[in-house]
Amino acid sequence: MTKVALIEFGTSHDEVLYPQYRFLEESAKHEVFLFVSEALKERLFDYPNHQVFFIPAQPKRSDLIDLHRRLRQMGIQKVVINTASGKTVRNFLWLRPKKPWKVCGVLHHLRKLEGSTTQKLISLYLKNYYFLAEYLQAKAPSLKPKLNYGQFYAGFLPDFPIDESYRKPLGETWVVVPGQLEYKRRDYQALLDSLKPNSLDPKLRFILLGKSKHSHGNGSEFEAELKNRQLEHFFLSWDNFVPNEAFYAYLAQADFVLPLIHLGQASGELYQKQISGSWNMALAFKVPMLIEAGSPGADEFEDGAYLYLKEELPGLWSKLDELKQRSYYLAPKWQFENQAQAYLDFLDKA
Repeated sequence: MTKVALIEFGTSHDEVLYPQYRFLEESAKHEVFLFVSEALKERLFDYPNHQVFFIPAQPKRSDLIDLHRRLRQMGIQKVVINTASGKTVRNFLWLRPKKPWKVCGVLHHLRKLEGSTTQKLISLYLKNYYFLAEYLQAKAPSLKPKLNYGQFYAGFLPDFPIDESYRKPLGETWVVVPGQLEYKRRDYQALLDSLKPNSLDPKLRFILLGKSKHSHGNGSEFEAELKNRQLEHFFLSWDNFVPNEAFYAYLAQADFVLPLIHLGQASGELYQKQISGSWNMALAFKVPMLIEAGSPGADEFEDGAYLYLKEELPGLWSKLDELKQRSYYLAPKWQFENQAQAYLDFLDKA
């Protein structure tokens, strides 16, 4: 069996670790171990203890030396770096010129290939990159043609028990917007402009699943807009981080996920080069998305979404009951077995 180490040095993307863990754990040809930052300890899913090792949140050179030593002692043959960018990854890879393992990595931002000196140094040792969407994988060879690119959808999570305090009331419709409330990341203004309180179903709820008040957040401005427009009844939001049990409970019961990525707005440009975490969450729970036609990734996710024109947003909210009756995620590419095979095939060729 091929021994594989999944490594995450950073403080995010833990939801991307889980599908990779399952792909490897359920394979008859691989044995998997996780090496994860201590900063993620409280957020990790329930992995077997003997498969999980923790790395200091800000690893020093001595910590990276220890990690190299442990990987060699364990007989690791393949390493997959879950966030394959940044100085810690560079330092880890450059610590020992000759390594007894092959390296792959997940690249979350296409722009890292465009001009990052750190990424150029990483790519001298890491030449096999996964992307989390086909449209990003398709763009990569024109930027760095000598590297190898694979792709998988990180749309798989464990089952979560739903606490009764988060149970959806009968008859409500939940439209979930995952992510921190930042105007530069999502077109909240278009959402607000599309809503007229007297024309909305009283049981419609927009659930903003992310911290709203932080250094880059726009929570206070958004709250003022809701009050001014008399829309408070239709929204649920959090000032601080959403507890994990609440985050996943609301997603699991959502009727729709709304990424709020629009062409001609800052979000449209941002997500030309990276995916929205909303897509991973929607895929994991097989919740249909509401996506602007022509926005980044829209064609790729069409089978799991309803595509709207931005000017049609005001009329969209009265169509939700009809859209609930449609079938979504029927394409074979969304199936676990197909994603696992694509992931493992690329890994085995590395």
